[in-house]
Amino acid sequence: MGSLLLMAVLAAVGLAAKTPQVTRADVALNEDVAGIRNGGLTVLAKAATAAASSTVGVALALLIPVLLWLVRRYQQAVRTLLLLGGAMAVTFAAKLSIHEHRPPKRLWLIPPDNPHSFPSGHTAIATAVAMTAFFLAGRRWRPLVLVLGAVFAAGTGFARIYLGVHYLPDVIAGALAAASAGLMTAGLLSLPPVRTRLDALQRPGRHRRTRTGASRTRTGT
Repeated sequence: MGSLLLMAVLAAVGLAAKTPQVTRADVALNEDVAGIRNGGLTVLAKAATAAASSTVGVALALLIPVLLWLVRRYQQAVRTLLLLGGAMAVTFAAKLSIHEHRPPKRLWLIPPDNPHSFPSGHTAIATAVAMTAFFLAGRRWRPLVLVLGAVFAAGTGFARIYLGVHYLPDVIAGALAAASAGLMTAGLLSLPPVRTRLDALQRPGRHRRTRTGASRTRTGT
């Protein structure tokens, strides 16, 4: 239910972003941001863009689940695949549905990777990566991961506006896309058939470790 609500909000933001009034305000904001550009910020903005590119997102969505599966962290593997893959899927669907144009070309510092501005795929990927890192981190490290992840996601969103290839509603919607994917993932993992299957996969590993420990105890005695 929560994921559907977020997607409805995302769609509403997208429709509002296409209105002339919002577009004028967005262009004015982008022009203001362009006024603070300097060499150092441009390097950081381009680095954030590279770190949250679709290539990186796809690679992480495939590599991390495989590694987690190999170490028998099955639920985390499925969660990571669904969260990262879902964020990119929601973003792609929204881009095709909304069809918002990019900011004026005169504001671009880099060429955009596709003609559709809404939502920001880079922001969605950065937010999804931050959420994934939070879920995978141990409790001791979660506060730090939360702060670093928020900085990464917000910094990526600002970078996309700074580089002139996105409007503010685009980056807000990118974060919403990742959040909706996170809620969808949580809902799927809570379904009894899915939970039962993952528990069944996990259980043999626990039994093997228990038997191994017992045999070592007998050997030692």
